[in-house]
Amino acid sequence: MSFWADFWNALTGIGTLALAGATFCVIRQGQRQRRDGECQHRDRFKPICLLAPYGGVDAWNRRGDLLEAMPPAPENPSCGTVTIRCVLRNVGVGPALKLRLKFRLLDMNGWTSEPWELSPLGAGETCGSDAAPLLVPFPIHEQFNQTDFAMLIGKPWEIWLEYEDVFGRQFQSLHSKSLLNSDPATFTWTAPVPGQEPKAVMRPIPWFTYHEGPTP
Repeated sequence: MSFWADFWNALTGIGTLALAGATFCVIRQGQRQRRDGECQHRDRFKPICLLAPYGGVDAWNRRGDLLEAMPPAPENPSCGTVTIRCVLRNVGVGPALKLRLKFRLLDMNGWTSEPWELSPLGAGETCGSDAAPLLVPFPIHEQFNQTDFAMLIGKPWEIWLEYEDVFGRQFQSLHSKSLLNSDPATFTWTAPVPGQEPKAVMRPIPWFTYHEGPTP
């Protein structure tokens, strides 16, 4: 009798372990499905904001022409105005909340302007046009004086859009004046030719790139 009792006890133990393992797998699968469902639900409300040139195509070697700096008015010498010759669009499927625009100047150790607050932009909505361009106030102070402002258009600038979705997730859209990436770590090299050294090739920088998460 002890043999059969031990045998059935062993089978019961094995069955219990198998049931526990199956239960664990079902729970994990259910959690994964819930996470996937939550991600899909959130993606249905994801905003994607960008600055589109009026012509609808990348200006490439004329990206600098997309900005115009207007000097401060005599009655307000501490603030200039930058015109952006682009349409601000939300091409995503959800509203862009807490929308802000700022400039980053790469020749000034990445100095970043004070963010300009904009109104929320719903899915499919636009702001700015050729007849009514985007006019961005640009404060002038010790860190960015009138000489810097006068040279703004010629500087290697970036325009950042920061915004959130209805769930509080953060997004950034980067627009770059630079055409080529000068970071040696990103270079590609030509195939070696007998008697010649390989040449470094800089990668092109797109006008628009999109990031999810806080500003790097």
